[in-house]
Amino acid sequence: MHPAFTYLDDSVRPRPVGRLAGWVIPAKDLSDVAGMPTTMGNPAREYVARTTSQFLSKLQHQGAAINGKTVTAELGATVYAERVPELVSPAYPGATPGGSSSGAAVVVAEGLHRAAHGSDAGGSLRVPAAACEVVSFKPSGRGTVDGFLTRTVADQLTLHRLTPHAYRRLRLGICTSPLFTPGAPVDEKRIAVVERAGEVLEALVGVDKHVLKPFSGAERAFGYFRTLITHKFADVDPADSEYVAWLRREGRALTPGDVTLAQQQAAGLATHVAAQWDVDVLLTPTIATDPPAVNYFPGLSPADSFMAQTEWTPWCSLFNLTGGPAIAVGPVHLGGLTVDDATVLQLAQAIEPVVRQWR
Repeated sequence: MHPAFTYLDDSVRPRPVGRLAGWVIPAKDLSDVAGMPTTMGNPAREYVARTTSQFLSKLQHQGAAINGKTVTAELGATVYAERVPELVSPAYPGATPGGSSSGAAVVVAEGLHRAAHGSDAGGSLRVPAAACEVVSFKPSGRGTVDGFLTRTVADQLTLHRLTPHAYRRLRLGICTSPLFTPGAPVDEKRIAVVERAGEVLEALVGVDKHVLKPFSGAERAFGYFRTLITHKFADVDPADSEYVAWLRREGRALTPGDVTLAQQQAAGLATHVAAQWDVDVLLTPTIATDPPAVNYFPGLSPADSFMAQTEWTPWCSLFNLTGGPAIAVGPVHLGGLTVDDATVLQLAQAIEPVVRQWR
C-alpha cells in the first residue's frame, strides 16, 4: 500500500450515476467512512467507523466513490505528517509534504487521484497544497472546514458546485510580510511569484492593486488563534504523542476568560481587518520557504515546533479566524475578505497559468 494511505480498498470502482459519477475520492483519516478504520493519525487511536461523516456522505450521494483513507497529522495538530517519515513531497524530494492533509496532497500530486478530501482548521488544506505544488480551497466558514486537494482550480469549482459569475471591480491587497511572525524570513522567489500574480490580476481582471503591511494587532490575533486551538486539546487523551501532550497542557492552563476573549476577538477580526486594509481580496505567499526536511519539525521541542510551523505558514490561519474563503494555488494564496467563494476561485483561475510556471 502506498505510504500516503492508512487504508485502501482496491475493490472500489467508480460509480456510474450522479453528479460526481466517475470520481474516486479518498477521505482524510480524521473523518469517518462506515466500515473503514479511522486512526486520527495514530494507529493507537484506531477504531472502525459505523457511520460516514456528513460531508463525505453527501459526496457519496452525489455519485463519488470513496476508496480509502489518507495519512493525516495526528488529530490534525501539525502542518507536517510526523508519523510517516517516508511520506515526502513529490515536488520537493526529501521534504515534508505539509499537513495536516498530508496524504491527500501526495496522492493528488503524484496523479494517483484527481481529487482527495481534506479539512482545514488553520491551513491544513492549503499548506500541503503549497508543499506539494497542487491546489486546495478552504470554503467560507470558521473552525474546521472540509474541502479538497486537486490539480486544477476548475476541479474545485466542480466539486464545490460553484459557478463563475460577474463581479464588481475589486480592490486587491498584496502582503508578502509575515502576518504573525514579524521579521521571519520569506524566500524572494515566493515574493516574486505573488507579485507576478498581482500583475496578472491587475491586467486581466482589472483589480485595483494595493501593497499592504500587516494589520495592527496581527500578533495579538495569532495569540487568539493559538488560544482557540490549544483549548480544543484541553480534554484530549495525548496517547503517546509528546506534541499533543504539550497542546493539552497549554489548553488546560487557559482560563475561561482567556477563551471567551479569544472567541470575541476572533468574531470581530474580519471587520477589523477589512476596515484597516480596505481591500476585498488578499494575495500572499502560502508558505514562507521551501518545505523543510521530513525530520525537521519532529526534531524540535513542541513549543519550538509550534513557533517554527507558524514562521513557515504565517498567513493561512487568518482566514480560519475571519471565516473568509481562501485558496492555495501552489505557492500563491488568495483569500476573500468581502467576496464570496466563487469569486475567489475565479481569481485563482486567472493566476493559475502563471503560478504553474513559477519554478
